[in-house]
Amino acid sequence: MALETHDLEGIPTWVLTDADGARLQVSSRGAMVLSWQVPDDEGRMVELLDGYTTATELLEHDGYRNAVLVPWSNRVRDARYTWQGVERDLAPGGTEDVMHGLVVDATWQEVAGGGDVTEPDESDTDCVSLVTAIEPSPGYPFPLQVRATYRLTSEDGTYRLSLDLTAFNTGAEDAPVALGWHPYVRLPGHGSIDELDLRVPAGTQIRTDDASIPLPGQDAFVPATGSETMAPLGDQVLDDAWTDLEPDGDGTVRTVLSSRRTGSSITLEQHPSARVVHVFTGDTLQRDRRAAVALEPCQLMTDAVNRPECAEALALPPGDTRRLSATLVHRP
Repeated sequence: MALETHDLEGIPTWVLTDADGARLQVSSRGAMVLSWQVPDDEGRMVELLDGYTTATELLEHDGYRNAVLVPWSNRVRDARYTWQGVERDLAPGGTEDVMHGLVVDATWQEVAGGGDVTEPDESDTDCVSLVTAIEPSPGYPFPLQVRATYRLTSEDGTYRLSLDLTAFNTGAEDAPVALGWHPYVRLPGHGSIDELDLRVPAGTQIRTDDASIPLPGQDAFVPATGSETMAPLGDQVLDDAWTDLEPDGDGTVRTVLSSRRTGSSITLEQHPSARVVHVFTGDTLQRDRRAAVALEPCQLMTDAVNRPECAEALALPPGDTRRLSATLVHRP
């Protein structure tokens, strides 16, 4: 495993390469993955993610390509929420929903080893690990230390990209924290997602209003089949979430994007403690619409900070750590 320092038009990045030739590039801006490439049968490098290609794209973060989501995922309605009896405004003077947390624009620093933010393992060198901090603000007065560790592994022609994301509450009161990840996956040989198949192993779909905010109370939940299959995706437009995820026998939830034409697939693996998988077909992207699918493991549903039933799961006590672990698995 080799780790090198590069840059994207002046923005520092890190490139991790494994023994089988898989290559990962991660930006210091937002700790976003810019590229995950693997060799095909003829030794050519093929791209498995749709990441930002220029510094301008990265700074504009259209579509939040491959973003880590801390301390919330997706939207907070009108940028306002009430936590433990106190109303907070995440965007004073504005009324639009706020998206995907507080670390997308943060500068992250590389640190040695893996592990979490409180117990790093400096002997672990087969990864790239970045840290940042969320400082208290009027809208979110809860200090957090955040660590994102990316890892490449390869075996028998199968390639894996793993993220271990941790948030540590350094403050003196409970903080509302729900982590997520926003990777856009693509399959080599497909310029569009339309002919791909998608399987989501879930018992419940989350219904939303016209602003993509879940409906109030139990109206937000409708039964799913337990194996929501779109074969193929066709022209379906998805910006939808599922919960009551159903794990396989080993306890892992697997959402699968696959190609019947090439036989290749990418699987999102997550632990059931990440209660939601969100799927976005990229129809509103400024570049490369419907070239990739966002498969997003999330600990809680959209606008969780405004749902009383989520308060207990959101609360991260002082001195405690919250972790999201997820893996993308490519089988050519």
